[in-house]
Amino acid sequence: MLRNKKLSGVSKPLRLVEQVLGDQGFQRKGSKEAPVYRMNILDAATHQSYALEIPFREERKKDDHLVRLGDAYVRTGTGEEEGVPRAVSLAAECKLSEVADYLTTYHHAQQLH
Repeated sequence: MLRNKKLSGVSKPLRLVEQVLGDQGFQRKGSKEAPVYRMNILDAATHQSYALEIPFREERKKDDHLVRLGDAYVRTGTGEEEGVPRAVSLAAECKLSEVADYLTTYHHAQQLH
C-alpha cells in the first residue's frame, strides 16, 4: 500500500478527474464493476514495468457526475503488489501527490470563475 493518502476518498467532478489524470498519463481501465485509472512506471534499473492504479467509482449527486477515488496501489506485471522496488513506490507516491495537487488547484480555480 502506498503512503500517500491525499487521494483516497476524494470526490471530484468526472470531467475534472478525467482531464487531470489524462494529462498525467493515466488511462481508464478495468471492468465496469472494478474500474481503475492506470499508468505504467518503468524501473530504470531493471527495465521492469509496474502499474500504478487508482480504483474509483462513479457517483451521481443531483445533476453532477462525480468520481470517488480509492486507495492507490502499484502492482507488478503479474498482478502482485508484493516485490515492488522502493524507487518505484516513491515515484508512485510523488505522482499521486502531484495529481492530488492538480485536482485541488484546478477545482479551486474553476470555482473562482
